[in-house]
Amino acid sequence: MAISVLSQASALNPGSDLWIVPDLEKSQWTARLDWYLNFQICKSARHKSAVIPEFLNKVITETEIETSAVGAKTSAPLMISSEQLLPNKWVVILPWQGDMNTWTNQALEIWQKLKSPSLRIFLPPGQSTGNIPKVFEGQQSPSDLTVVLD
Repeated sequence: MAISVLSQASALNPGSDLWIVPDLEKSQWTARLDWYLNFQICKSARHKSAVIPEFLNKVITETEIETSAVGAKTSAPLMISSEQLLPNKWVVILPWQGDMNTWTNQALEIWQKLKSPSLRIFLPPGQSTGNIPKVFEGQQSPSDLTVVLD
């Protein structure tokens, strides 16, 4: 697997369909991308899901209607279609929990579920490319992986 480290000047150039970035509070790159994405990341962070009123919950319980939980977890990754705004197809905001192995494994899982598109990873601050090959060992790895350091 070849890892190409991009400079800050070429980080936003075309070349990868999927960009994975840490959450907004952890990365200057995410803040910059948020501007290009018309502040969709900020808006999603402030969004509050509607709460089902007490009366409706009571009716649902009494009528034994099957329901599913509604609303997104705040720690779940956020995917934004960005074809019209950036030189890629998707941007995924993957919350940083402080552990590089866990974060990179989650990035690998997202990449695989999207049928392995070309990949660019914007690393969280203070992280290096050293852990990335370890995560991809024994897995199908991206043939063209680009990394941007924070």
